[in-house]
Amino acid sequence: MARARRTALTEGEQALVSAMAASGAVGSVMEANDFAVEGAPTRRDEAWRWSDLRAAITPDLRYPEPDPEAFEDTWIANGDDVIGALAHGFGRRRRSVVRAGQPVFIVERVGQSGLDAKSRDIVVEPGAEATCVVLQSGGDIALFSANVIVQAGGRYRQIALADGARLARVETFVDVAGEGADVELNGVYLCATGRHADLTSVIEHKVGGGTTRQLIKGVAAKRGRGVFQGKIVVAPHAQKTDARQYHHGILLEDGAEIFAKPELMIHADDVQCAHGNTAGGLDETALFYMRSRGLAEAEARAMLIEAFLVEAIPEDLEAAIRDELTGRIGAWLREARP
Repeated sequence: MARARRTALTEGEQALVSAMAASGAVGSVMEANDFAVEGAPTRRDEAWRWSDLRAAITPDLRYPEPDPEAFEDTWIANGDDVIGALAHGFGRRRRSVVRAGQPVFIVERVGQSGLDAKSRDIVVEPGAEATCVVLQSGGDIALFSANVIVQAGGRYRQIALADGARLARVETFVDVAGEGADVELNGVYLCATGRHADLTSVIEHKVGGGTTRQLIKGVAAKRGRGVFQGKIVVAPHAQKTDARQYHHGILLEDGAEIFAKPELMIHADDVQCAHGNTAGGLDETALFYMRSRGLAEAEARAMLIEAFLVEAIPEDLEAAIRDELTGRIGAWLREARP
């Protein structure tokens, strides 16, 4: 797992190891032994610097029951996949193989009380198409990871909506492993007071001619924390790669936190790659304009925030899912009253 070593486990980590070993899931003993040695990641681990999982794991945390549909063998696509290891240890890791001519649409929901850790491994075969929608809502510790391989001419699209938990994290690892593969990763985080949402991704272009489009948007209220970490890696022989990555966040009030670390690691010279990052307050000029048209301040703010966020939701997404995503954004705005 490549984590910083510690000399002793906390009481919470000891309880986690015991619960995992006793879960009865295939792989539970192996993963429990690994966690007993390395412990959970902390802010000392670069990939978790803004999401201290160790501190969030308390002795009284509830743990999940094994998922009967989880697969029994191991296929770990990324050695740093802490969430995948947790999901495997509790029997909550699934696998999908997507074949050409059979588009697959996956909806993952995470956020039950206690620790909710799920993971899915996805192979998109040549010419195949897969869409994964990740819906995180509430819970104490809500964790999801996707490990994806996209082969030649395949297309993978993922949309994540996270409204945070005491600690919520959605991780995505993508290997662009075939020429002409196409990847689209979009996400929205909504962090009310006391909520934490982390969207982290690593996309590796290992062959040429692939495309990536990533757009993440989010908002954070007072004492809410939003995190975006995105890395796109282009290998030396991955010429003709076209990759774009953008993150934009709005701090709704003093005391809100947004941490962002967009990265491009380009080792090829014939590519088109770009990234951008912004974080700040709501556009006061736009707010003034809307208020001058007779809208109350609260209504004007909500309309501006909603318009900002829904840009990250593809318009061609299946209608029922798009309606659910936009409906959840609207409901959050009505409850949070930013």
